[in-house]
Amino acid sequence: MKNGAWFIVAGVALGVAFIAKAPYVAFAVYTFLLLVVLAHFSSVAWLAGLDCERSISETTVRQGEEVVVKAKVTNARGWPIPWIFLEDYHPPDFPRNGANKRLAVLMPGRSVEMEYTLLCPRRGYHRVGPLLMESGDLFGLQRRFRTGERQDYVSVLPTIAYMDTFNIAAKRPLGAVRISNRVYQDPTRINSIREYRPGDPLNTIHWKATARTGALHVKTFEPSTVVGGTLFLDLHEDSYLPDRREERMELAITTAASIAYLLQMSGEQVGLVTNARDAAEVAQYDVRREAVLSRSEMDAAVSEEEDSTRISPLSVATARAPVQARRIIENLARVLPGRGLDAVGLVMAEFRRLPRDAALLPVVPQVTEQLALTLGSMKLQGFNVSVFFISHPTGYEEAARLLAPHHINVFHINTARDLHELNPADIGR
Repeated sequence: MKNGAWFIVAGVALGVAFIAKAPYVAFAVYTFLLLVVLAHFSSVAWLAGLDCERSISETTVRQGEEVVVKAKVTNARGWPIPWIFLEDYHPPDFPRNGANKRLAVLMPGRSVEMEYTLLCPRRGYHRVGPLLMESGDLFGLQRRFRTGERQDYVSVLPTIAYMDTFNIAAKRPLGAVRISNRVYQDPTRINSIREYRPGDPLNTIHWKATARTGALHVKTFEPSTVVGGTLFLDLHEDSYLPDRREERMELAITTAASIAYLLQMSGEQVGLVTNARDAAEVAQYDVRREAVLSRSEMDAAVSEEEDSTRISPLSVATARAPVQARRIIENLARVLPGRGLDAVGLVMAEFRRLPRDAALLPVVPQVTEQLALTLGSMKLQGFNVSVFFISHPTGYEEAARLLAPHHINVFHINTARDLHELNPADIGR
């Protein structure tokens, strides 16, 4: 019961005692009020001097792997705590081995430790903590709850279709692959020498041939080579129908992660742009160091997180690096459905910053006429485009019809198994 309620009851009892001229009743009420005051200050004092620590064996894991969580509470004050109940929060659907709750007596300078193992069954950015501490007075009049000042997060990576199933050696050799419709030339790949024509850049002049023949000659080059692609992952909430929405979103994330890994293993550059929200920004839980008297109030406070207002796309710059796919996959572990830019807005917002020597690889759940026109315009500007359409047979036929006039290849990813049957040589063509 709240302190105010106790005082109201006591005030009514005192009024009745004075009216009835019952001094012993009044004395009993005074004694009870003294107990309420002592209960209040003792319960506050017992929870005020606690230090909380937590360690997690791994903060980035794959689906199905386990993490070991250790929580420790130390009584840093000079008075004992007669009883304290501890509970360390974790995702409720994560199977646990070991106890995350404990009831203990905590003497000055002593600690209480808990250790348990969590199995991480699904992709995401999952919070472990905060630690809930519950105590109360010796008379049983009050209970108080407090959370620790720390919570930790575990990133569970998305599923990846590994490259041994793609048979890269047979379908796509390691390194760059020549393409035919590139608007740029590769200065490292000389094709032939011809006579100078007005407008030829001066830096292409072949000085040895010019000196030998007495006339200006220039070098010509082979077309630039494919060096990977930039993945455009559409996770806008309105792009996915309510039917199988979560399943299709997870398949889209798996597709993006698998293609990123494929391109890196092929020795090519890869990047990511998505309109999804970043769970690391959404997780803005504010641990308030104040006691409450209700377990329901504490549970509401623990679950309180602010909504992200991100509108700008979440991106990993296109690059060739040994850990590039890892960066992309770790970002994909944290993505949540977005409400900002749709697929067309995403392409229009980012295309000016895209490298022209990387293919454009949209991963989308639907293709509208506007998106088809946008991707067709991108191809006319020199980009190679391949679309990965996520799990919708009727929608796939419509997408193929809309993209066919633009000569854009569409891969229908109905299940994760379809990723193993992709021909890497067709990506970005």
